[in-house]
Parts: sequence; structure tokens; C-alpha cells
Amino acid sequence: MIFGVDVASYQGKPDWKDVHRDGVRFAFSKVTESTDYTNPTWKHNLDGMVDLGDGFLPGAYHFMHGGKGGDQARYFLDKAGDVSHLAVALDVEASGADAETARAWVDEFKERTDGHPVIGYYPRWYWKKTGRPDLGFFDAVWQSHYVSGSGKPESLYQKVKDSHWKKFGGERVSILQFSSSGKVTGISGHCDVNAYRGELAELKSLALGQK
Repeated sequence: MIFGVDVASYQGKPDWKDVHRDGVRFAFSKVTESTDYTNPTWKHNLDGMVDLGDGFLPGAYHFMHGGKGGDQARYFLDKAGDVSHLAVALDVEASGADAETARAWVDEFKERTDGHPVIGYYPRWYWKKTGRPDLGFFDAVWQSHYVSGSGKPESLYQKVKDSHWKKFGGERVSILQFSSSGKVTGISGHCDVNAYRGELAELKSLALGQK
């Protein structure tokens, strides 16, 4: 079991060395939203995560809106830069986004990155809201199901039930976001905390397409 965080501009500029020292082994930073917003802390987060070396998996995500998925994928790649060494996720939960738009994003992204894997943050509640689509176009599914309270990832995770990991959309859940009230040294305020039930090397293989 390893723990991760995901951050946006709300978390300011994390001290990634402190985050790593506090036991976090992977993270996703917001890069873009729709086709007109870039996270101003993306460069800080990218540099900080990459500087941690092989003991950490840096990640990037795009927050999807309704509209043309391909346009949003191109915008993301333009702002993210080289993603070959990054875990990449697509956040699908709001603003008219659905599986059809997400699939178009994934298709465009993969065409431009020689098939780089995409992790789909497509929460079960939103999956139900959008007609229970097949999610097989993602390489992995990232689900959210929050426990009560706030605190360190290790203590919060003790409240997670096996049912939170139940597969849906034809795919098993690979990453679970289990709280938005995590406390991690190096990040001001609360942050989203996530779990992967395996080792870092296994998550790297899944997220980067490494064998």
C-alpha cells in the first residue's frame, strides 16, 4: 500500500521534499481545465515532484469540461510539455463532461504520445449520473469515496471499506481517493489523499506503460 495526493492552485506551492518525507509516494498536479485555464503552480509542482527522483511518481491531470475532447487534450499537452515520465489522469466529474468527451480526449492524447496510459478519475457517483458508461477506454480507473474526519492518510485509510474498491464501468478501481481532508506535511491546509494497493514499481508500470 502506498499513499498519494492530488493538488491544484488551492494548495499553494507545496514543499515536495517535506511531502515525500511524510510518506507520500505519488502525486497528481492539476495542469489545465477546459481550453482556457492553466494552473499557475504547475511548473513549481512539476519541478518539485521530478526532483524527488525514482522514489516518487509525479503526475499531471486535466479537468475536463463539456465540449470537444480532442481540443482539450491538445491544450493539456501544450501546457504540460513532455509527459513521458509522468502519470497522466483525466478528471471527469463536472461541466457537461461525459464518457464520449473523455474517450475523444484519450484518443487524441494517445495518438500524440505514442499510446501513453491515461488514468480516468471518473467517480462512481458521476458514472451513475452519466448513464453507467463502459470505462474500458481508460488504462486504469481512479475512484473517490470519502471517509469521515481529517488527519494523516494512514489514519484515515483505516476507515476505508473493501466496498469502496468495488469495480464499476467494467474496470477495477486502481486508485482510491478516500478523503479531501488529509493532512500532509509540506502542504498548507487540507488536501485530497489517495491510495494504491501495491508497490510504487507496480503503479509506475501501470501509469507509465513500463513492463
